[in-house]
Amino acid sequence: GKLPRFGLIEDPLFALQREREQDTRISVRQPLYAPAIPAAVRAQRSLLEANEFARLAVSNRLRRDITVGYLDWLRASRSARLIDASRALLAENLRINESLFENGKVTQDQVLRAQAELLAVEQQLTEAGNVREQVQSYVNFLLNRPLDTPLEAAEINSEVARTVADLAVLRAAAATNRPEFGQLDRAVRAAGARVDASRATRKPTVALGIDGGTQGEDYGFGRGRNFATVSVLLNWTLFDGGTRRAEVRQARVAQRQAELQREQVGQQIQLEVQQSLDRLQTSEASLRTAEARAAAARAVFRIAGRKRDEGVISQVEFLDARTALTAAELNLNAVRFEVLARQAELDYATGATLP
Repeated sequence: GKLPRFGLIEDPLFALQREREQDTRISVRQPLYAPAIPAAVRAQRSLLEANEFARLAVSNRLRRDITVGYLDWLRASRSARLIDASRALLAENLRINESLFENGKVTQDQVLRAQAELLAVEQQLTEAGNVREQVQSYVNFLLNRPLDTPLEAAEINSEVARTVADLAVLRAAAATNRPEFGQLDRAVRAAGARVDASRATRKPTVALGIDGGTQGEDYGFGRGRNFATVSVLLNWTLFDGGTRRAEVRQARVAQRQAELQREQVGQQIQLEVQQSLDRLQTSEASLRTAEARAAAARAVFRIAGRKRDEGVISQVEFLDARTALTAAELNLNAVRFEVLARQAELDYATGATLP
């Protein structure tokens, strides 16, 4: 027999993918229920507020440093003036002793003593001038100005007010006014919001999706080419191998760290207030002693001046009285400005307004 023979059937080809096509669309997704988004917004808002409080804290520290630096400059300037006044008196004393020595009224040792006293004061004046220039450069550096910019001297009342505030009142003021507390409070809030955001990832999300565009072998618009779809999208991750649980634990640890930092900084500020108050009270006690010392030195110098005019006191005793007066006035000047600097530090510690 013969093998069967079948006719040839043409094999039709159907192209599943066109050689050339385009799909252009615009997709819009609007969350309808996504609890992680509000929590993330709260966290970012709290961080932004924390940054603003941090800026205020830096500004207060800078203002304190400028105030203390300026007071140091005033102290150095007034010390230089006191030393210069003493130098003028000792220069005149040296001239008188040289004249007396030339006329045979005194011995050479008194001239040498007067010269040594004058040289010592000139050395002090040079050192005081160097300190003044250094502090001036430092203040200008803090003010972001050329280092050699002159500073204007302010008039400081010689009578310094005594501190009468109670420690508990000052600590309460610090807890209210210091921006560091606001900064750390916002940091704790941000950490709590991140915990909420981590927990929210366990929940499903619902979103509205809108897609619209055109499809075809080439760009064109009209029937058969344009399309639009509206859909509701549900996303719920049922298993992730413990990733979200770990994120929640990590967020809780970060929140606890922020709370501990808040407590630690709070204790540091309370300690800072106490130390600032103690230093101010110590300086005020030293000021009373310095004022009494300066008053006694002035009285001794007045008596020594009258005795010198009457010729009943040696030149050495007169110079000793003048040296003691200069030292007492320099000490009073230093202690007075130290009290003002300590007051500025206490104002900073309590969050009070600095000049």
